[in-house]
Amino acid sequence: MINSKLFGSLQMMQQALNLRMEKQGVIQANIANMETPGYKARELPFEEALSKAVDRQGQVAVSRTDSRHLGGLDVQPASFVEVEDREVDLDEEILKLSKNQLMYQIATTLVGKKLSGLKSAIDEGGQ
Repeated sequence: MINSKLFGSLQMMQQALNLRMEKQGVIQANIANMETPGYKARELPFEEALSKAVDRQGQVAVSRTDSRHLGGLDVQPASFVEVEDREVDLDEEILKLSKNQLMYQIATTLVGKKLSGLKSAIDEGGQ
């Protein structure tokens, strides 16, 4: 319980960063393939993917992203990618790219603040 209160939000932020990174790759693939005949745009619905990665109690479902990792769910962020029935629109993809980069930067700032707060609590607790 204490572990989830101290580190639960960090685990959720880690999952959010992983999904943002995956979304970035999907957007980049859309841009790279926009002139490929028959290519349909792909989308990673971030909010839906994050909610599926969190169970009912607000706990992050740990996923195994490498065979050398200890146990966890075998759920990959790529499993959330959907093929849309539309051609790639460069302006729309650039907008999505910018928004995703901004959200990634915000999440990294939040992680930094959380870790800074934990470090401060540890440092002050030892005095």
